[in-house]
Amino acid sequence: MILHIDGNSFYASCEQAFRPDLRGKPVIVLSNNDGIIVALNKQAKSAGLKRGDAYFMVKKEIEENKVTVFSPNYTLYADMSNRINTILREICPSIEVYSIDESFLFFPEIKGLTEIASEIKEAVECSTGIPVSIGIARTKTLSKLANKLAKKRDGILNLDDEDIDSLLKAYPVGDIWGIGPRYAEKLIGMGINSAYDLKCFPLHLAKKHLTIKGLYAVQELNGVPLIDKLEPKPKKNIISSRSFSQLVESLESLEEAGADYCLEAVRKMRSQHSASSSIGISVMTNRFKEEFPQYFNTVTYKIQPPRRMLPSLSIWH
Repeated sequence: MILHIDGNSFYASCEQAFRPDLRGKPVIVLSNNDGIIVALNKQAKSAGLKRGDAYFMVKKEIEENKVTVFSPNYTLYADMSNRINTILREICPSIEVYSIDESFLFFPEIKGLTEIASEIKEAVECSTGIPVSIGIARTKTLSKLANKLAKKRDGILNLDDEDIDSLLKAYPVGDIWGIGPRYAEKLIGMGINSAYDLKCFPLHLAKKHLTIKGLYAVQELNGVPLIDKLEPKPKKNIISSRSFSQLVESLESLEEAGADYCLEAVRKMRSQHSASSSIGISVMTNRFKEEFPQYFNTVTYKIQPPRRMLPSLSIWH
C-alpha cells in the first residue's frame, strides 16, 4: 500500500509557520524577482487570486484584501521539507521524496493504515506547523488521486474504504497524474471525460493513443502498480538564489547574501558527493521598479580540474 503525503499550500504554510499571527489570513508567495504568484493559501484563493497571476496586475486586489506577500525563501522551504521527511522516515523507512512538498510512503498490506496516516498527519503538523493531506491506495496514481480528494474532506482518504468507481466517475480525466493538458483534450474528444472512463479504456487503444505514462495511468487506475520507486539522481547544476524582500543599497549587504547562498549551494553539493567544474554568479535588479536604473550581469569562473566547490550560484535582486 502507498501513502501519498502532500504539504498543503506548502510555501505559504512555511511562511505562516513562523508567523502565527497570519493563521487564517490570506498569504501569497511570489516567484524570483517578485514576478508572479507561485503559491497561495485557501484564504488568498477565496480573495480571487490565482497561481500564475502577475503581481503588478493584482496588486490592487492584494491591498484591498489585506493579503500578506512574501518573496520566495527557498532555503526555508528546503529545510522545512527535510524536517517533514525526517519525521516520515522515523515512521516508515521505505520512502520516496517526490518533490519539495510531496512524498510517497510504502507500507505492506496491513490493517490500520488510516490510523497510521492520522498519526503521521498529527506528528507533522505538531512538529512543523505544516498541514498535510494524505491519500492511501494500492498504486501511486490512485494515491495521488486520493490525496486531492482528501483535501476536500478531513485531510485523509483511504480508497480501500471507499466506492472507488463512484469517486473515479466524478474525477476529471485532466487531473490524473500522467495525463497532460494536450492528452486530456484528446481523451475528452474521444468521449473519455472521467478517471473511470480512462480506467475502462482498452489497453490496446491506450497504447496507441497515449504516452507510456498515460498507459501506466490506465493500469494504475485498475490497481496494477507500474510506476517504480524513483531513486534521486545527483543534480548536474545546483542553484542557490532568492529575491530580496527589501531594496539592497550597499555592496556589503550584497556580498553577505552571496556568501550565504554560496554556503547553501556547497552544502547541497557535498550532500550528493559532487565535484564542480565552474562557479557562476548572477545579479539582477527588480525589473518591475521601472523608476530605477536596471542592471543584469553573470560571471562564470571555470575550475580545472573539477573541485568539490560551488557548481552554480545565482543572486537575484
